[in-house]
Amino acid sequence: MSNGKPGHSGDIARYLQRSTRGLWGRQRRELRQELRGHLEARCQELRLAGLTPAEAIRHTLRELGQPEQVSLGMAQVYLLPQMARVTAIGALMICTAFLAITTGSRGFAQVQGYQPLFALPAGPYTYLDTQSLQGELLKAGVAVSGHPQRPVLTFTGQPNPVVVKIGADEDNQTPFVTRALLRDYATGKTYLDANTLAQSLLKAGLDVRVQGWQNPELQVGTLKVKLGTAAQPVDAYNLYSLALSPLVQQVGLPSAYSAKWGGVDLYSTHTLPPTLTQAQPDGVYALVSVMRAVRPEVSGQPRPLVLAFDLARPAADGRLTFALPYDLAALRLSSTVADLQQDARRLTDPAQWRDYASTNAPAHALLLRLSGSLTTGAANTPTFNLVPASGLSIGEQ
Repeated sequence: MSNGKPGHSGDIARYLQRSTRGLWGRQRRELRQELRGHLEARCQELRLAGLTPAEAIRHTLRELGQPEQVSLGMAQVYLLPQMARVTAIGALMICTAFLAITTGSRGFAQVQGYQPLFALPAGPYTYLDTQSLQGELLKAGVAVSGHPQRPVLTFTGQPNPVVVKIGADEDNQTPFVTRALLRDYATGKTYLDANTLAQSLLKAGLDVRVQGWQNPELQVGTLKVKLGTAAQPVDAYNLYSLALSPLVQQVGLPSAYSAKWGGVDLYSTHTLPPTLTQAQPDGVYALVSVMRAVRPEVSGQPRPLVLAFDLARPAADGRLTFALPYDLAALRLSSTVADLQQDARRLTDPAQWRDYASTNAPAHALLLRLSGSLTTGAANTPTFNLVPASGLSIGEQ
């Protein structure tokens, strides 16, 4: 890793030496390689966020924790007796599957969540403990097999297995450089992104639904898995965001974007009264609009357009409050997708950028009620329904 000064390289070398103490030979080399891969990827993220090389290294080492904690946590993975081991993650996945089977009689109440220490950059990630997830799947009759970096799930009655791709190459020995799969080095546990799991299920043609908000239920066909516990909660925000995919495609945009994924608490807050929304107490709602992506231009290329959104549940008095990106100050509520398509065409003209989403030229916005279905297609329940609405909303900034 290029870090600018020899001293920084020494900090990393000392950390790696102390965190792999107690391991020898191949085991020590593999853990050092894995940790170095994590350090390099995380430092690169922090440098892109504006930190200097030295600050990025110090921040990353603090996130990992004391090297003695890492050494103790990882020793539990590497030193298990009678475990044939191919890679660091390989041993861990074998271990978690073994534990899930042997503790199956007691059962897991539900799948535990996880909040990583690092939050920059943020993003659409909701982490699930792989051990309790596998336990729930095994109890439901789902077979878990395959390469650790490409787990394969086989559902009863489903002819084709589901391959969960985490974005790392099968030959890569340091998979924890993606955000789809994390390791907590102090405990040796791994955590899988819930959206990565759900998207793999959807691509396999399975009917996927989500119900509830805090500690929701994920339904795959007739299989139901409870996500989150009181101690390790999970909220359904990011899972519900997958329901916007059909609208993203219909408007002709590359992706959706939530200001809550940006890592900065800078919003334009729009509050819609119950007389306008007629919101149902148990409903999940989305407010969506078109805007230019919130990131610097690269090599003179204009920022891409995105479907900006926020999700909300009604307050006790029925109000819906949405935190949209700061630039969306003025919105004109609409009931037709054609208005969003019109805004997308407007934003292809640089002359429109200055006044867009201002009181002089409000951006159109749609209010949606999400059904809980994440599966698209004519034969499936629509992932959302348009809520008829009109009027001007000026965001609080």
